[in-house]
Amino acid sequence: MKRFHYFITSLIIALLFTLPTQAQGNETVYTVQAGDTLSHIAAKYNVGMTKLAAYNGLADPNLILVGQQLSIPGADNGNATGATASTQSYTVQAGDTLFQIAGRFGLRVARLAEANDISNADWIEVGQVLTIPAAAQAVAPASLPYPFEKIALSEPYIAQGRTLVVYVTLSAPADLSAQFDGRPVFLNGDGLNYWGIVGIHALSETGAYNLVFRAALPNGSEYSATYPVVVTAGPYGVETIKVSPDREGLLDADVIRAEMDKLKLIWNQVTPYKLWNGPFIYPVADPRVTSPFGTRRSYGGGPINGYHAGTDFGGSGNPIYAPAAGVVVLAEKLNVRGNAVLIDHGMGLYSGYWHQSESVVHVGQQIARGDLIGYIGNTGLVTGPHLHWEMRLGGIAVEPLQWVEEEIP
Repeated sequence: MKRFHYFITSLIIALLFTLPTQAQGNETVYTVQAGDTLSHIAAKYNVGMTKLAAYNGLADPNLILVGQQLSIPGADNGNATGATASTQSYTVQAGDTLFQIAGRFGLRVARLAEANDISNADWIEVGQVLTIPAAAQAVAPASLPYPFEKIALSEPYIAQGRTLVVYVTLSAPADLSAQFDGRPVFLNGDGLNYWGIVGIHALSETGAYNLVFRAALPNGSEYSATYPVVVTAGPYGVETIKVSPDREGLLDADVIRAEMDKLKLIWNQVTPYKLWNGPFIYPVADPRVTSPFGTRRSYGGGPINGYHAGTDFGGSGNPIYAPAAGVVVLAEKLNVRGNAVLIDHGMGLYSGYWHQSESVVHVGQQIARGDLIGYIGNTGLVTGPHLHWEMRLGGIAVEPLQWVEEEIP
């Protein structure tokens, strides 16, 4: 219901404002678009996120609405790529970490540490003044080498935890491969036109990364091209999870590791073609989110040492439906995840359904969108009955709701 109210509010505001960027006198005004985050906008205009929030009187930097107009301090009439690199300072506050500060300003931790001659990233002091170097910018190369004709991204500034879509057009037939941050990109194409999907880890360091493409021609020659991507901070809060004494044993590191190793063996197997078609649907009829993807988590009052790798939906006994076509590759009871089902959707993309009371599918079964999978339950490491819906791309957990709200590719 909260998501519905947010959508309606955003839609009303969007109808009131129509221009993405406009200048008012010497000041640039930017209108928030779907998918924007404040860190994304700050990086785009080479402005610190804290400064942008203060300049616009934002009490909560994580709360911006589609259609909302933001004034850009010191921007050059909306020309982000022409912004002059500059530095600013930040005074460390109680509770700050170098990772949080770097994310706030669209930087990688290593770059912020280097700019301040910090050898131990875990050691900063309240009141310490840090030099904040200019934020990374996604500046596309002026020209591409043969045979690369065009490279395009679904979003050059992408938040942690999202799925990035890549499009490549070649002027000559070639076998195309790609890597992002040392990981393979899952591509589909006909020799001239390709598209691919990249999972951005929810705990990725913010800042600039490179997509590296290699085109192998039939004559044996090979050409490469590099394209920039800027990862920005995701809008993730913190949750404290209290586990009942009878389930605390499921927090044992060996139990968790053994189960994860079992799943990794599956996630690392890549069906080279796409099995889904069109946008995904919600796996439940009443998509009431009880815990969103990406929240940083503390268990039993301990340190924040993990994040929520899926989206939780409330309910008990409610039917669970396949959100897209695929093949069942796991259907069994696990220790931590309880009664679990895992579906292969092709191209390294898997969806998981944990804590079911009962599963009604079997390994090898071909699934169509809307098919019954099982029922919401209370099995495994849970604090109450719910469905944990997880999406993994190349083994990396990504925001499931993006696959419902957007058609990928």
